[in-house]
Amino acid sequence: MKRQIEALLLTTRWLLLPLYLALIVSMLALFLVVARELEHLAMAAWTMDDVDLVLALLSILDLVLVANLIVMVAISSYESYIARIDAGEAGGRPEWLGKLDSGDVKLKVGLSIVMISAIHLLRAYLADEPRSQIVLLAGTHMVFVLSVLGVALVERLAHRRPDG
Repeated sequence: MKRQIEALLLTTRWLLLPLYLALIVSMLALFLVVARELEHLAMAAWTMDDVDLVLALLSILDLVLVANLIVMVAISSYESYIARIDAGEAGGRPEWLGKLDSGDVKLKVGLSIVMISAIHLLRAYLADEPRSQIVLLAGTHMVFVLSVLGVALVERLAHRRPDG
């Protein structure tokens, strides 16, 4: 009976696969939005001032960071919870693959959120948003920064080796 329960528990990890596939499919939406941003940029490039150009580029950068985050979470989670990925000889296995534990993924997700938040803050500043909006975004950004620092501290303490 114990072995059957353990086998069932191990098999349930495959229920995560559709969730990871949904993450990858959701990147199609990001791709379409980036294509729309590029079209907008191409049409207006001759008449844009430098601030509008930077805002358009920041929008694209923001979406690329989200796409990178999706790929990293989907791949590292698949490898951590379902099965090892065999990229083969020609697969071009990413350097980080197989080296990320859940703590590393948390930190990378947190840092990505901080970067996305910083981009939103910069966009608001460059777009001359009202001061109250910028203060709110800056406060939110600082909460994200402090949260990532807290996660990093906890991870460091958890992985500290006792002096022996």
